Formats: sequence, C-alpha cells, structure tokens
Amino acid sequence: MDRPRNKAMPSIPDPTSLAEFVVAGQKSFSGLDLSHSSLARLDLSGCEFVDCNVSECDLSAAMLTDSRWINCRMPRARLTSIDAVDAQFEGCDLSNTDWTRSRLNTVKFTRSKLTGATFADCAMNGADFRECRLVSVFMSGVSFRRKTLESLDFSDADLRDCDFRETVFDGCSLRGAALRLCRFDKADLRGCDLGPLKLNDAAFLKGAVISKSQATDLLRNLGLQVL
Repeated sequence: MDRPRNKAMPSIPDPTSLAEFVVAGQKSFSGLDLSHSSLARLDLSGCEFVDCNVSECDLSAAMLTDSRWINCRMPRARLTSIDAVDAQFEGCDLSNTDWTRSRLNTVKFTRSKLTGATFADCAMNGADFRECRLVSVFMSGVSFRRKTLESLDFSDADLRDCDFRETVFDGCSLRGAALRLCRFDKADLRGCDLGPLKLNDAAFLKGAVISKSQATDLLRNLGLQVL
C-alpha cells in the first residue's frame, strides 16, 4: 500500500534539523544532500527518501524500519548496527557500504548497486534481492533457500556458508565467487554463469542441477576431453 506523501523539504541544513522535521511528522524528503553527515542513532522509521545524496554518511545504529530509499546515492555509507526490518532500497547506489551487525529481516533491494558491500553478522531472514549488482560483496551464512534469484551478479563475492538449497538462479552470475561450505542441494543453476570452475569449486555444487553445456564447460575446465 502506498504511504501518504508529505511535502518534501527542499533542504535540511543539518542532521539536527532533519530529526526535528521527523519528530514534527515530516516523513517524505527529496533531493537532500546528507553526504558526509552523521545521522547515527536517528529514528527514521517509516521515512521516505527520494533522489538524496547520502554518500559517506554515518547511519550507524539508526532506526530505518519500514523506510524507503529511492534513487539515492549512498556509496561508502556506514550502516552498521542499524534496524532496517521491512526497509526498501530501489535504484540506489550502495557500493562499499558497511552493514555489519544489522537487522535486515525482510529488507528489499531492487535494481541497486551493492558492489563491495559488507554484510557481516547480519540478521537477514527473508531479505530479498532483485536485479542487483553484488560484485565482491561479503555475505556469509545467508539463507536463500527455496528462493528464485533474478538478475543477481555475485561475481567475486564471498558467499561462504550460504544456503542455496532448492534455489532457482535466473540470469545470475557466480563467476569467481567464494562458495566454501555453501549448500546447493536441488538448486537449479541452469540460468547462472558459473565461470571457469576448478575441481574444488565444483565439489561445492554437489546436488545442484546444471545444463548440458555447463557440464561440458566444467569437464573442459578440468582438462577432460568431451567427445
């Protein structure tokens, strides 16, 4: 359900003013430049930010539950120990962001860039990623079980100990990803770019479904001739 939009403020002179607007009931903000500012521990739950610059902003320990971020620039933002349950990020640049120890249950990332982001020790039950660039992301121990993953680029990502059992990959890439201790039982990898695999890498894919062409490429990469 679309939340009601309040009149967006053209500018916020400092983070203290932002907190005052939120307390006064302002929930929708557009075109703000919050780069390099400290918004740590602010309660921004239920707020909507559109076309805002939040680069290198400190949002550590902030309350972002049910917030919405649309087309925002947020590279290198510090998002450690935040509570972002049910938050939505759409069309955002979240490259090199740090989400360590955050609550991200049922958060949604759509058409966003998360290259180099760190998700260490996060609670991510029900987190949803669609059409996102996750190159070189650190995201260990996350469960994607029984999900359909659409257009996700996990190239060179550290995905150790993730659960991909019964997961369907559609237009995804795992090229160069670290897959140690991952589980792929009954996963459908036919729509995934696996890249060149070594024997040790292939062992982590035990139980997964791959296409004939992927199997042929795998055998060739292992130095076997396919006749």
